[in-house]
Parts: sequence; structure tokens; C-alpha cells
Amino acid sequence: MELMLEFFDSGSFIPHGHCYLWNPWLVWLHILSDLFIAIAYYSIPIGLLYFIRKRKDLPFQRIFLLFGLFIIFCGTTHVMDIWTLWHPSYWLSGVIKSLTAIISIYTAASFIPLIPQALELPSPSQLVAMNEELAKEIQERKQVEIELTRSRDLREAIYNESTDALFLVDPISLLIFDCNQRAVEMFEANSKSELIGIEVQPLQKQQFTDDEIIARVADMQKFGFWTSEIEYVTRKGKSFWGSIASKPINVAGKNIHLVRVKDINDRKLTEERIHNLNIELEAKVQERTLELSQANAELEIEVNERKLTEERFDLVLKNSPITVFMQDLDLRYTWIYNPALNINPDEIIGKKDFDLFLVPEEAQKISNIKQRVLTSGVGGREEVFVTAEGQKRYFDLTVEPHHDHNGEINGIGCVALDITWRKQSEAELRASYEREIILMKEVHHRVKNNLQIVSGLLYLQARQVQDQKMREILYSSRDRIQSMALLHEKLYQSKNIENIDFIAYIQSLTRNLRKSYASQSMAISLNIDVESINVDMDTAMYCGLIINELVSNCFKYAFPEGQTGQIMIEFAKNGQDSYELIVRDDGVGMAEEIDLKYAKNLGLQLVYSLVTEQLKGEVLLENFHGTVFKISFKIKSIVAI
Repeated sequence: MELMLEFFDSGSFIPHGHCYLWNPWLVWLHILSDLFIAIAYYSIPIGLLYFIRKRKDLPFQRIFLLFGLFIIFCGTTHVMDIWTLWHPSYWLSGVIKSLTAIISIYTAASFIPLIPQALELPSPSQLVAMNEELAKEIQERKQVEIELTRSRDLREAIYNESTDALFLVDPISLLIFDCNQRAVEMFEANSKSELIGIEVQPLQKQQFTDDEIIARVADMQKFGFWTSEIEYVTRKGKSFWGSIASKPINVAGKNIHLVRVKDINDRKLTEERIHNLNIELEAKVQERTLELSQANAELEIEVNERKLTEERFDLVLKNSPITVFMQDLDLRYTWIYNPALNINPDEIIGKKDFDLFLVPEEAQKISNIKQRVLTSGVGGREEVFVTAEGQKRYFDLTVEPHHDHNGEINGIGCVALDITWRKQSEAELRASYEREIILMKEVHHRVKNNLQIVSGLLYLQARQVQDQKMREILYSSRDRIQSMALLHEKLYQSKNIENIDFIAYIQSLTRNLRKSYASQSMAISLNIDVESINVDMDTAMYCGLIINELVSNCFKYAFPEGQTGQIMIEFAKNGQDSYELIVRDDGVGMAEEIDLKYAKNLGLQLVYSLVTEQLKGEVLLENFHGTVFKISFKIKSIVAI
């Protein structure tokens, strides 16, 4: 017990740190160095132990354990060096070092005898080389086996799975001693045994002669093979074409003939069809060639006719007042034919209207028309004029957009027709027409004045006549003349002497009638319902005379003894160029039915004659609650100029 206490007792020794004079830097240098060495020593045995546990087949495991124990004790001595810096347990430190020495000697004694055995062990590089050599040898053997298997399978596949019939034939007896499955199928045999032991020739539709057989053998000896196309017969009697190829081969030292038969029946049938098609095609080609020859002749005639037409068109266009040209998106001239302003076409190409026309305003107006077509994509046609050679030239200009192959607008195409002569003729005709209008108005004025004179004479004559009946006749004649004079007055007052404002004419006519029958018309209202229609002079005159007669009769007879009432005049269009004139009153009506065709009254006779003979119309008389005259006729519509 005392020995153990003395063993761990520091006794009178001083700590090892005093040797370093407790210099912090020196102390820590030894502490850290010994600590890391100890950690490394303890880690190595752990790795060795792990390695031994994983490699059960590792040789010399005992020496690895001894090395591990030796390394652990070495690490412990370094730990004791750290401990003795503060605690002077030098006996304990010495014992640990002695144990380390014992283990070291034992490990060395155990390791030295193992060195020859370890040297006999193959090195890693030798092991790798040996493994590679062994793997290569194994791979080569496997490859040989695979090639042998593949070669055998390939031969069997070629032989049994071939799409052609294969026969092995004895070169002496010419008998079949083997064949593949395709031969059984091609020749419709039940099994191989049905084909084995027979000659190849019986399978042919036509047998070879002896000379032909000798020739076939000679070809095989000369060229090493023989091939031909033969018609065969199956075991069930079905014919087909086959391509035969025969070649001598050596198998296991024995000479045999390998005969291959390929089914070419479809190809033969196709060749036959192609041959027939070629015959048909040649016939069609000849027929088509004849048609093309005729078409070429017709085309040549048509081309000549077109050339003649083009020449005629060119001749006509050159001698016509038509100019054709094209302009791009910048309104530069790109092509022109038959320029109208006596300018060389080469001087126009590439220029704009502002470069060609003398007056900028005229060029601007024409450019605006063309630009509008480019912008809208809609063609237009207008009359324009330009100043050239000191005078105005008028053109009927047609502008259409021009499109490229994608449908995009890439310019305009224009046609300009010189209408200067027409404009001059129109001006001359207008001046002549205006002179004629003045003369016609003068004529109508004079006719109106003459009719007024006649009307005045009739009025004076009527005042001198004592016979009341005769006076009424003269007054009626005066009213008729007044209606015609009024018509001529409206004509020379109208802007258009060919048309009459029918409403104004009827209003003036009835106003004059009311004045003529002032005593009878005081209690009678006169209403006019007439559409705004312009009519020609003849129709207005006939209708005016009819209205004059019928309204005069209303004033004279429809409302006796100062009765009140109403007279209505209606004129309207009731169909295509069909018109209806109605004169009605709500007076006493007529005492008896009257046939206008045979009327005794001169006025009614005149009405019937004007309607049927002049207006080519019809008149209908209704005598119920007054009198109604319905007159229908047709006239052509007239538009005021």
C-alpha cells in the first residue's frame, strides 16, 4: 500500500514547468505540441481497428494490433509530459515509458520475422496487373463464346429464317439432302421430308435438258456460281416465278451445292403490268403528242392573232387621246404610254406632277386625287385640267390602286382621256342653248301678249253682245285663251322652259277663274292638293284646259242661287309614269247620267277629247253627292335641269 502511494506521490520533486521557468510561451508550445501528438497517436489505432474489422481476410492481423497498442502508449507518454508540467509524478511517467519500451521491443521482435513473408505478398500494382490480365482473359473467353454462339445462331437464322428457300444438294446425285423452313413454305410441302431425297428439277415447270445441265455445271466451274430465273411448280400445282442461284461450298471437307430460290413472282407480275402500261403509255404519248401538235398549231394561230390585235390596239392607242401610265407610292412616274402633252416618255419617268405641270395649284389638285386613292385603296374618276402650250387641256382621269403579289398597294395605275374638245363643244352648246332659251322665252312672251290681246278683244266683244248665251260662249273662249296665255307666261318666267311648275300654274289658273266668276264664287272654297311635279308644256296645257272647263262648270252650275260649297283639285302620281287628275265638288250634281263621249255640252266634249286623244288617258265621271271627274294618264317623268 505504501509502495502504491509512493508510486503516485510527487515526493520532493518539482514540476517540470519550473524547468521552463514558467515561461507562458514556452509552456504553451510544449502543451499544444504534446496534445496534438497524443490526439494523432490515439486516432491511428482507431483507424487500424476499423480497417481490421472491415477486412476479415487481412493477413498479419496480430501485428496490426501490436502496432495499435504501441501507438496508444506512445500517445500516453505525451499526455504525461503535459501532466508533469504541474504535477511531478515522475514514477508514473517512467512506468508508462517502460511499458511503452516493452511493447515496442515486442512489436519489433514480432514484426522482423514477418518481413520475408510480407515481401512475398504481391504489391498493389502487381495485384492490379494480375486482375487486369485475368479480367482480360475472362473477357476474351466470353467474347469467343459469344462469337461462337452468335455465329451458330446466325447460321441457323440465315438458314432457317431466310426469306429465300435454301437447298443443300449433292453434286453427284443432284438429290436434296437438306432444306430450310422457307423452302417448305414456298413449295407448299407438308414437311421437309417431302422435299428431302428428290431432285431439284421436278420442282421446275419445264425440265432442263442434258445439254442445259452440262452448260449450268460448266458455268459453275468457270464463274463459281450460276444464276437464272425459272418458273416453278409447288407440290400443290401452283406456278410461280423464282430466281435461282447455285454455288459450290465445302462443309466439313465435303463438297455440296448451296441452291437459293427467291420468290420473284410479284416482280414478274409487276414487270408484266409495267410492260402493258408502257404499251398504253406509248399509245397515250402518241395521242398526246398529236394533241399537243394540234394545240401548238392553234396556239401559234392564237399568238399571231394576239400579235395582230396588239398591233391594232397599239395603232389605235397611239392615234387616240388616251394616255396610260403608272406611278409608285411616292407618285413618281414608273411607266407611261402615249403621253398627251408632247413630252418624251424618257423625260417623264422618275418625275412627279410638280416637275411636269406649269401651274403648282393644278399639280397639287391632281396629286391630291392620286394620294387619296393610295390612302383609301379605292379607285376614283374625276375631270381635271392642266395648262399646257398656253391653253387649258381637260382630261377625264381614272385612278386605280395597283397591288403586288402579296396584295399590298405598291402604286397606282391611271388612264387619262383628253376631253378638251368635248369641254369646248359643251361650252359652245351651252352658249347656244342659252341663246335659244332667250329666244324661246321671247317667243312665249310674245305669244302670251298676243293671247292677252285676243282675250281682251273677246272680253270687249262679249260686253257688246246682248244674247246671254252668246256672251257666255265668248267668256268661256276668253277663259280658255287666258289659260293658254297663263301657260306661256309661266314658261318665259321659268328657268327651264321645257318644264312647268304645275302647282304654281294651277294656282294662277284657278285664281283667274275665281276672278272671272267673282259673283258665283264668293261662297265657294277652292282647295288644291297637287304634288310637286314638273311636267312638259303640252301636258300642262291639256291639263290646264281640262281644269279650266271643269272648274268653270262648277262655278256656273254646281252651286245655284248662291249656295256654299267646295271645289277640290287633286293631282298625284299613282304608279310608274302614271298620274291621276281629280276635279270634284260637293254641289247639286248633274240631273241625269251623261256619257262624255256623246255629251252635248261643248266643254265636256272638249274635256273628253283632250283626255282620250291628247293625253291618251281615261276619264271617269261620278255623279253622287256632287260631281267627280277622275282622269288618269301616263307621261314620262321630267327632271328639272
